[in-house]
Amino acid sequence: MGNHKILTRIFESAQRIEFTNRDRLVFFSDVHRGNNTWADGFAHNETIYLCALNYYYDNHFTYVEVGDGDELLKFKYIEPIRLAHEEVYRLLQKLHRKQRLYYIFGNHDNEYRNPELVHRKLNHIFNRVTEEKEVLFNDFTAHEGLVFKHKESGLEFFAVHGHQADTTFHRMIWLNGILLRLLWRPLQLLGLQDPSSASQDINKVQRVEEVLIKWAEEHHQPIIAGHTHRAHFPKKGKPPYFNIGSCVHPRWITCIEIEKGRIALIRWHIVPNKKGHLVVTRDVQKGFKYIEQFGEFSFTPDHNIEDEY
Repeated sequence: MGNHKILTRIFESAQRIEFTNRDRLVFFSDVHRGNNTWADGFAHNETIYLCALNYYYDNHFTYVEVGDGDELLKFKYIEPIRLAHEEVYRLLQKLHRKQRLYYIFGNHDNEYRNPELVHRKLNHIFNRVTEEKEVLFNDFTAHEGLVFKHKESGLEFFAVHGHQADTTFHRMIWLNGILLRLLWRPLQLLGLQDPSSASQDINKVQRVEEVLIKWAEEHHQPIIAGHTHRAHFPKKGKPPYFNIGSCVHPRWITCIEIEKGRIALIRWHIVPNKKGHLVVTRDVQKGFKYIEQFGEFSFTPDHNIEDEY
């Protein structure tokens, strides 16, 4: 099945979730939570991520994780990951209990496509204080894709990780896992970059972006993706392809917010204030733009991605 057909199948079968101008949504992708070793690309940004997560919880956002939340290609077992980032999972648990958490799996947590495995790995967690198992995410579901429908305009936003746009990579997920665990993870401990990641191959990044942009243009359908680690916010009149970015950049994390019927690309990072104290700051990089404008666009052959972080 071609990558366009794969994306269409996911879109047509995805759960529809309605939201209004009063709702607040935040989309994260490619968090890549690991076990807090040198191979854990998320660990250095955990403080920034926790500040962002607390902000979105306190301000009544619904949190949508668009793939590769847990790094299960490098690390076979989820338990060390949860123990390494226990505070993160406690916040995600609070969001889930408020029915404000949606999870989409990607290529690095593709195991979650299996409901039985989700139940075994995510429904319970070991409490190190009581030394007993307790419920983490009760009745938790991982999706291949989700569609968020704006009630006022009828516009639908298709959220999908994006690795499906690379058919060869999509079919070789199992091999990538073996290579990461046996070969590239030990080398990464020595400081080498993981070449299997889409973000490390600019040609692969561009191929994936071209497929996603073309799909959005042909279907007149806004799409919110991750996978490439390259954040993108479309200009007016361009195909409505949004990319969330990642949480493993050396200096910041990015996400996409929707609130009051508007959408924006957000960057969280650490900066010094006037007193010289380091503080976590939220900056609007692109937007806020009313989402209705992304329902109408004109096709141009220039698909160059300019807004990247």
